Amino acid sequence: SSLAVLVPLRRHALLALPDRFGKTTPDLDLKRSIESKPMQLSEYVLPFATYFAEFLGTFLVVFTSALLIVRDADLVGSWAWRATSMAFATIAAITATSAVSGSHLNPAVSLAYGLSRKMYWGRVWTYILLQAAAGIAGCASAQLLLQKQLPAVEPKSFYNFIDASLVEGIYSAVYCFVALNCMGSIENNPRGFRNQFFPVAIGFVMIAGGPPCSEVSGGFLNPALTLGFCVVGNQGQHLSHSLLLAAAQAGGAVAAAFLFFLVRPEELGALGIRGEGRLCSALGALNFCGRRKEETAEDSNSEDDADVDPDPARKYHAPWAARIISELIGSYVVVLTFGICAVATNRAQAEDSKAILMELRLDEPGNASAFASPAPQEAKLVLSTPYSTGAAVLSLTYALASVSGAHFNPAVTLAVMFSSRDPYVWAEGPTRILAQAGGGIAAALTYVFVSRGQANVVAQHLPHLGPGAEYSWSAVNLSEMLFTLAVAYVVLCMTTVKSPRYPKASSTASFDFGIAIGFTVMAGGWVTQWISGGMLNPAVSLGVATADLLQAGTKGLEPSKITGMANALLLQYVLWQCAGGVLAAFLFWLVHPLLYKKDPLLAKE
Repeated sequence: SSLAVLVPLRRHALLALPDRFGKTTPDLDLKRSIESKPMQLSEYVLPFATYFAEFLGTFLVVFTSALLIVRDADLVGSWAWRATSMAFATIAAITATSAVSGSHLNPAVSLAYGLSRKMYWGRVWTYILLQAAAGIAGCASAQLLLQKQLPAVEPKSFYNFIDASLVEGIYSAVYCFVALNCMGSIENNPRGFRNQFFPVAIGFVMIAGGPPCSEVSGGFLNPALTLGFCVVGNQGQHLSHSLLLAAAQAGGAVAAAFLFFLVRPEELGALGIRGEGRLCSALGALNFCGRRKEETAEDSNSEDDADVDPDPARKYHAPWAARIISELIGSYVVVLTFGICAVATNRAQAEDSKAILMELRLDEPGNASAFASPAPQEAKLVLSTPYSTGAAVLSLTYALASVSGAHFNPAVTLAVMFSSRDPYVWAEGPTRILAQAGGGIAAALTYVFVSRGQANVVAQHLPHLGPGAEYSWSAVNLSEMLFTLAVAYVVLCMTTVKSPRYPKASSTASFDFGIAIGFTVMAGGWVTQWISGGMLNPAVSLGVATADLLQAGTKGLEPSKITGMANALLLQYVLWQCAGGVLAAFLFWLVHPLLYKKDPLLAKE
C-alpha cells in the first residue's frame, strides 16, 4: 500500500531543510535523531486506518438495520420509524468516518465510485470485501443479541421478486446518485470548501426509500445487509433471492454512475472526455477496468493553499440538457415515493379495518375493547407518505440544487419564473414543466406496475384525487393552494436570495436550505393528507390521475370518466397549486423589495 510508503516519507520529511537561499541541505543531526527513534504503534496502524474506519462504519449501519428489521418484521405500520433509525445510524456513521475512509458504508456506493472514476479499483474491491464482512458480522451480532432467527429475504405479500428487485434497484440507484452528487461532485465540493450537508442528504434517502421498500421487498437498500441476512440466516432456499436482490442493488449503482455523468457534464470535462453525444459520452465514461488517478493522490486528504478555490461562490450554469434531466429524475423519484407509500398506507389501513370488524363481530355488544388499539397504528400509517416524500425532496435538493435549482414541482418553477429570480427559467420554463410532468407520468407507470397485485385485490389501495371524508372541494382547493404556496415561498427564500443586501439570507452554499424545503413538504403533507391527499405538486397530481386511468382499464376511456378526471385534475388540483406558486412569487416580492431595487452604482449615466 502507498500508505506504507508514506510512513518512512513522513519520518524523513525533515531530513533535508531549505536554507535562506532556498537550497536544500541535509541535516545530519536531525537524520540521526529520527532514525534512532523506534517507530510508534500508530505508524504501524496508519496503513490500515482507512479500512478499519470503513469496517466499523458499515458494521454500525448493518447492526442497527438488522435489529430493526428483526424486531419489526411482523409490526405493520412501523416502516417510518424503522427508516428513521436506519437513517440516523447512517448519518452518524458517515459523519464519523468521512474524514478517514470517505464513508461509503455500502458496497453499491463503492461500486458507483469505481464506475465514476472517483476511486481506483483496487481500493473499490477492498472496500466491498470489508463491507460484506462487516455486514455478516453485524447480522450475526443482531441475531445473537435478540436470540431470533433473521427473516427470509423475499418479497412481501402480494408482490413478486420482479417487484422487489425493481424497487430495491431504483432506491439503491437514488442512494448512490445522492452520494456521488453530494460527496464526489466537483461543484458541490469546490477545493477547500467541501460541503457539510452530505451526511444528512445521504441519510434521508433511507427515510425516502425505507417505507416503499419495506412494503415491497423488506427495505434492505444495502448489499452488505442483504448478504448478511443470507449468510447468517441460513437461508439456503432463499440464496438465489438474496444474490439477485444484491445484484439489483449493484445494478442501481451502475445506473447512478451513468445518471451522474448525464447531469454533471463538467465531470466528463475533468476526465478529459469530449463527445458530441451526451448519452454516448456518459456511457463511455463508466470505468469498468481503469482508474482515474494514482493511489497516492487518493490517500492524501490534506489541502494546502494552492488547493483552495479562489472563488468558491462562483456561479455555475449547467447545460440545458443537464438541467432538464435533473428535473426529470427528481420529479420521478418524488412521485414514485408518494405513490408507493400511499399504496402501502391504504393497504395497511384496509387490513386494520378488517381486523377491527373481526373484533367487533367477536366482542359482545357495547364492548369498547375493539377500539383501544387503532389510534397509535393510524398515526404510524399517516406518517409514512408525507415523511418519505419530504425526505426524497430534501435529499435530491441537496444533490441537484447546483444543477437545476431542484424544483421538482411545476408550481415552484412558476414561482421562480414570476419572481424573475433566475434569468434562465423564463426561456426553459415550459420544457422544465414538461420534464416534471413526464417524470410524474413515468413514476405513475412504475408504481402501478409494482402495485398491480394490490390493485387487483382492492382497487381503493391506489391514491385518488378528491376530498377526504367530511371535507369539500373548497377545502381541497384552499389547502393545496396554501401549502403549495408555502413550499414555493421557502424554495424562493432558500435558493434564490444571493445578494449582499441580505447578508443573513441562506443559500445553496449553506447547510439548511434542503432541510427547510424538505420539512415544509413534510409539514404540508401531514396537515393536508386527510383533506386533499397532501399532494402539493402538480406533477404528483398528474401521476395520481394517470394511475387512476390505468387502473380503470377500458372503463377509464369512457368520456364521462375522462371528463370527471380532467375536471378534478386541472380545475381542483393543478390550477390551485399553480396559483399558489404564482402567489408565492408575489409574496416574495413584497418581503424582499431590495432584490428588485436597481443598484445606483450599476445604473447607466
